[in-house]
Amino acid sequence: MLKQLKDFKISDRYYILAVLSYASTLFAGWMRPGVFGALLMVLVLCRIVLKRDIRISALQDCIAVAFFAYQVISVIWLLRGGYPLSVYVNEFVSSCFPMIFYFVGKSSDDRAVWYVNYLYAMMFLGLLGLIMYIWAPQFYCDWAYKWSYISKADAATMRVRMHSVVGSTCLSFLMVSGMLAGAYFLGNGVTNITGSNEKPRQHRNIVFAVVTICLCLLFAILANQRSGLVAAALVLVYINYLIFFRLDMIPKKFFLYEIAAVIVIFFAVAALKFDFILKFWYRIISLPTAISQRSEQWVAAVNNMYSSWIGNGLGANGHRSIGVEDAHVIADGGIVKLYCENGVIGFSLFVYLLVLSLSDGIRNIRRYYVEVGIIIVGLLQSIGSNMLAFQICAPVFWYAVGTITQNHPDR
Repeated sequence: MLKQLKDFKISDRYYILAVLSYASTLFAGWMRPGVFGALLMVLVLCRIVLKRDIRISALQDCIAVAFFAYQVISVIWLLRGGYPLSVYVNEFVSSCFPMIFYFVGKSSDDRAVWYVNYLYAMMFLGLLGLIMYIWAPQFYCDWAYKWSYISKADAATMRVRMHSVVGSTCLSFLMVSGMLAGAYFLGNGVTNITGSNEKPRQHRNIVFAVVTICLCLLFAILANQRSGLVAAALVLVYINYLIFFRLDMIPKKFFLYEIAAVIVIFFAVAALKFDFILKFWYRIISLPTAISQRSEQWVAAVNNMYSSWIGNGLGANGHRSIGVEDAHVIADGGIVKLYCENGVIGFSLFVYLLVLSLSDGIRNIRRYYVEVGIIIVGLLQSIGSNMLAFQICAPVFWYAVGTITQNHPDR
């Protein structure tokens, strides 16, 4: 059995299985995706331990382990602050335990397989959401209301944002990351997916990349999250700049074709349903207001810290602590939340790890442009949302961080 577990790379199929568990809640009320996801991560951890893939061979590895350990021991002062153990456990399996994907990325020998499976999961997630968004059956509206994705169980309320089966906040980040995963096959992954250098297959992989990028963009737009809309636009600029101008992966004439296609699609949509354009434009321009609304909450959260050096403990400033007597202020923003819970010590470890990873990634941008993009998008969307505290979102972020580290064993 141990040999079978070692040979079966469940980490490559994590997102497919996790998305299926979320989808099963539509008809299986007993399913708990968070518990299922935690069990999957236990299996992933068992495999990388059996394969001896947890190797501390770089400075980033030491910092990653230290940051993980710091969050684990923060349960001590979390409990001293009057929080129940359940807050810690729920937060641990959602935001801390997914750090094992750092070592999945570090030991990955075929990123193409991981990104292909991720994109398959995103296509299923997005298409299922699109069907429910258009069809809007009452059972789905009732389901979305039960899971607190919408405030009223009717089609009009449900169509304000596309939720699929994970909620619009998670869907937004996952699809923007999917755009970057699709871009992998425009560059250094264009032949890895088939293991061949044949030109027809390269063209087929470029088509695969373009289709998945476009679909992920559509799903990110329909999710209608302000940070996601901005991130999707920035990712489009980032991908085009690298592919056509910085790395010269595709002839520049195709950039002109892309611009022409975007203009045609924009005017076609504007002519058919201009309200659709205005809906998303109003969301984007309201972004500064959203930040100003949260800034007072962020200041209050920082001013009410248990200790500015050690922090409040894992989960203390998350939504899982709502209702706890004498709880600290909820920090509705992943970056501030992370600072409040980990303090100067833990937050410095997190920042230092990302600085090292991003600096390595940027120096070798041709190889790691996808991972650099995923990390930056994760941080950008974490300004206003607790993105890294979602179990379905955190693994792809930590996978990207770990992947950049794999070629620096001597640092």
